[in-house]
Amino acid sequence: MATPFLPSGATTGDSGGELSSGDDSGDMESFQTPEAEGTRSLAELFEKAAAHVQGLVQVASREQLLYLYARYKQVKVGNCNTPKPNFFDFEGKQKWEAWKALGDSSPSQAMQEYIAAVKKLDPGWNPQLSRNPTARMEV
Repeated sequence: MATPFLPSGATTGDSGGELSSGDDSGDMESFQTPEAEGTRSLAELFEKAAAHVQGLVQVASREQLLYLYARYKQVKVGNCNTPKPNFFDFEGKQKWEAWKALGDSSPSQAMQEYIAAVKKLDPGWNPQLSRNPTARMEV
């Protein structure tokens, strides 16, 4: 575990797996609405941001990491559904409180805030470069 503030499995995801766009149209691979496509691209950006955060742990403050942690949990798990950690678990309590403070925030909102925070931490981050392998060709 790289840091106590990042969720375990930040690059592989927590239980609950993939995000759902809310479209229960079966096994169809194509998207039928612009909203579904937007949700998918937002989810892809979120996953890239979550992977990129691993390299930013050393430059992020404790508050920034808690902010990211809470939004990551909101996306992957949903509303805070665990009991508050005991008094002596300071780290666990901080993480729980940050997540609980999001209340009924939607996964979409949490993804947008997470991506914006990663961009603020690393203004030079361009998630599109990791999508196209030819964009990083060395001369």
